Amino acid sequence: MSGLTDRTGALTRWLGLGGLLALVATAVVLKDPPAPATALPAKPPSQPEVALPPAPPFPDAGVGKLMRVMPSFPGAVMVPMGRLMTNGSPMEMGYFDTDHPPGEVLEYYAREFRLRGRNIVTQDDGSGGGSVNYYDERMGALVAVTTIRAGGATTRTLVFPSLVEAPEGIHLQGTAPASLPQPPGVVTVLRLDEGSGGASAGSTTLTQVAHGTPAMLAEFYRAQMPSRGYMPSGGRLAKGVELLEFERPGERLSLTLSPLDKDGPPESLITFVMERAPLPQESNR
Repeated sequence: MSGLTDRTGALTRWLGLGGLLALVATAVVLKDPPAPATALPAKPPSQPEVALPPAPPFPDAGVGKLMRVMPSFPGAVMVPMGRLMTNGSPMEMGYFDTDHPPGEVLEYYAREFRLRGRNIVTQDDGSGGGSVNYYDERMGALVAVTTIRAGGATTRTLVFPSLVEAPEGIHLQGTAPASLPQPPGVVTVLRLDEGSGGASAGSTTLTQVAHGTPAMLAEFYRAQMPSRGYMPSGGRLAKGVELLEFERPGERLSLTLSPLDKDGPPESLITFVMERAPLPQESNR
């Protein structure tokens, strides 16, 4: 394994390989904002009015909106991960982990969202995790919580609350970077661009679906990437999933090719994690 794994960090990998996929799956049903609710008829004059508590302050735009709208999970502290861009829309994301199973975490947020009168959508990722979300018409944003079951010495649940600003609804389409070769018939589902500073500044996560098995697509990329200036720096096969790594001056790229479980011709899920690598003269400063 090259230095890429050590430098990218576990969070970027989890997001590229799992967390974002659950968000994509739930957003499918929200390609357009829900229609505004029909106004209820006025109460009869004889019916007494009920005094309601004042509504909470509406979150202002800008960094920190996620922290204000997301319920706190008991015993956990959410760490802000900064601003990103998802298919051209501003996005905020946070992170925390817990020893509670993913199902308990999702049930908690589903209950909290319903108590706020939200029409929620849930999605099981098939690997013990999943997500729950709702579209906020007033704020023009998709509010979501994605969970991933992480194994190891102790089993933990990784939790990624997120908020995507999308006044016109969530649209699952994006544009791949021009530097990447595109297999015939490939569809770009999601693109995330890191918008905050720090070590991950300038990174991009890209999710696509293409015809062919992981092995077929791996051969395509091995043949095409050198012509784009990328040289192979690592790779392996694990349970039918092809993992490839490439580098070129100023950039590192990891590529995961996973088979999709479906009828008909084979298709694969493609996940790119592109990161800016310091040039030699930059690292010596």
